[in-house]
Parts: sequence; C-alpha cells; structure tokens
Amino acid sequence: MIDISGWGEFRIGDLFHVLKGKRLTKMQMRDGEIPFIGSSAVNNGVTASIANDENIVQPPALTVCYNGSVGSAFFQDKPFAASDDVNVLTLKDRLLTRETALFLAPIFRIYGRKYAYADKWRKEIMEQDMIKLPVTLLGEPDWDYMESYMKQIMDRSECAVSALLRVV
Repeated sequence: MIDISGWGEFRIGDLFHVLKGKRLTKMQMRDGEIPFIGSSAVNNGVTASIANDENIVQPPALTVCYNGSVGSAFFQDKPFAASDDVNVLTLKDRLLTRETALFLAPIFRIYGRKYAYADKWRKEIMEQDMIKLPVTLLGEPDWDYMESYMKQIMDRSECAVSALLRVV
C-alpha cells in the first residue's frame, strides 16, 4: 500500500494536454491495422483496427474514457485513433513513459468513478479536475518516483512469473 499523505494536488489541465477524440462510426471504418481506442475497459481500450488515417494520434499518450467505461485509462505506444468517447492526454513538459502511464492509469480510474452516465468526464471538466500525485521537495509532480516505482513492480512481477514457469 502506498502512503499518499504527502502527495500534492494538481490540476489535470496544468500537467497534460487534453485532446478529445473524434467520432468515427462503424459505417465509416475501414478494416486495417491502426488501433482504434473506444470506450472500453479491456484490451488496452482497442475496440477496432482501422485503415482510416485521418485524426491519427502519435504516441506516447494516455487514453482516458470519459463516457461509457469512464476513467478506464491505457498507455498508447503506437499511432492510434481515438473515438469521441475518449480523451487523449500527453504530458506538457516531458514525454510520457510506459511506467509513468501505468502508475497514472489507476489514479484516473479512481477519479473517473465520480462521473456517472449522465455526468460525463468531458474534456473541459477533466482539465479543471484535481488529482493527487507524489511530489518532489519542490512540490512538483515526482515523475521519477512514479517511473521507478512501476519499474520495481514490473521487475518483481517478471521474477514471480519466471519462477512459476520454472516450476511448470
């Protein structure tokens, strides 16, 4: 369990560029290889693979559902398209790493819980919302801590899986 008592509050819009995804209906979709991120809580948010090359977002980014599976958040490391039920977040002052995104994803899931079907987590609301994050001694988000924490978790998980595979 992480002690969050010393964490600071930050406005999402101060840390992230928030871009609303674009509507693409099933009728408009052409089969292809580009991941299409929709309002899904599974499969890294991918709901289709398309050939439509309009509105492609370049990684790295965090996709957060604001409608449907509100708060479901996933790291995207390949070019993708996002539905209009998804907000795409990129850090303003640095590139988002996989580990940092994996640290942030459950935080966004928790904050997204307060938005029901009728009260969507629209772009404008998300930009104004506050989230709690670990801080440096200067009171800034501690991105290095988030990244190293997740690297440790992932290393421990890999060791545990390797040990299980040796037994099998």
